Amino acid sequence: MRVVVIGGGIGGLALAQGLVKRGVDVVVLDRDTDLAHTGGYKLHLGPRACDAARAVLPTSLWSTLRSRAVRTTGFEITVRDHRGRLLGRGTEEEGEALDVDRITLRLVLAGGLDHRLLTGVECVSCEETDDGVVVTATSGLQVEGDVAVIADGARSVFAPRLAGGPTATDTGLVGVAGRTEVTGLDAEARGLLHERPFLAVGPGGVGLFASWHAPRPVVPGAAGSADPVVIWGVISTAAQLPPRLHTLPGTDLGRAAHELLTRRGWAPALAGLPQLARTESIAGFQFLAADPRHIAPWIPGRVSAIGDATHAMPPTGGRGAGTAIRDAADLATRLGEAARGWTTIPEALQGNVAAMRGYAPQAVRESLEPIRWIKAGANPVGRSATRVGLPVLAGLAALRRRRGAAA
Repeated sequence: MRVVVIGGGIGGLALAQGLVKRGVDVVVLDRDTDLAHTGGYKLHLGPRACDAARAVLPTSLWSTLRSRAVRTTGFEITVRDHRGRLLGRGTEEEGEALDVDRITLRLVLAGGLDHRLLTGVECVSCEETDDGVVVTATSGLQVEGDVAVIADGARSVFAPRLAGGPTATDTGLVGVAGRTEVTGLDAEARGLLHERPFLAVGPGGVGLFASWHAPRPVVPGAAGSADPVVIWGVISTAAQLPPRLHTLPGTDLGRAAHELLTRRGWAPALAGLPQLARTESIAGFQFLAADPRHIAPWIPGRVSAIGDATHAMPPTGGRGAGTAIRDAADLATRLGEAARGWTTIPEALQGNVAAMRGYAPQAVRESLEPIRWIKAGANPVGRSATRVGLPVLAGLAALRRRRGAAA
């Protein structure tokens, strides 16, 4: 069996690793010429995503990933207001979890694929034949296989054709993300940011995610940098930031994000993050999301899709990368069984689609919840309610903490 994977993002590379581990021939086609040229924001892999990553990766690469990530148990994220006041906390199920930046994760997942990974290849068609598939690139390159898996992200060209309509729509929010050196932060900012990752919501339809990221020391062969940084992302309704964010240089994006936070009254320790960031690390993007009620609305034959191409979700829930890796681990197992003749290719793909429909909708819903909070603060009523309500919630949260400490 030969599997052709369209897209070398997190899901596509994880699938390739899982197939190689099971002795299945695979080729990954990706339009990027350099896998490090990708959004460098922080990703969280919860316990189930870690189990899936361990299942697809060889032992050496799993060790490399763990060495280059921040390991946590009983991961906790805080919710704050725009002045940095604590409103609440959220926790996930017990078990090992990893925090890792996207560049590092992508490079680790590509490790050892060698000739199986073809970069600089932009695919234009994916056709199912009587006994296989043919994927064609703009260069005229044609790659034949027994099955094709679409993993080209939230802006997928091919998944909508498979679904008979859009697989993701605009949420109305955009983001600017980057990295700020810890050494450039004052004592107030360090104290606020060092404790736990947080999502802050403020008035006027603006939010901020920020997380202190200090990977463990570098080990031989590990990818990425171990320098402590704060990885942040400003979230806003589209009208409040410049259009076509993805085309702007980092200097302009950082300035726009800083001015927006300042204008909306955010604490200087938070508003300063974009201003102090590495300009080459700053990128802009649009938030897209799938309809959780219609995940993978197709019956696959020899072509299917995984990851954001199937169930796009904004980064506000921290679930996108982990869900894509779960997709990949499940599909690698099923295609491995098909390669051994234990099942058929259509049955393997259909089983994977059924599995995704079981867990992906909840991940999308959780990711959309903070979007609703932020958008609610953008209208006049919501803006007033947010301005008045957030300090009250912060005061109540502080009171509950004092009572708990005294009990």
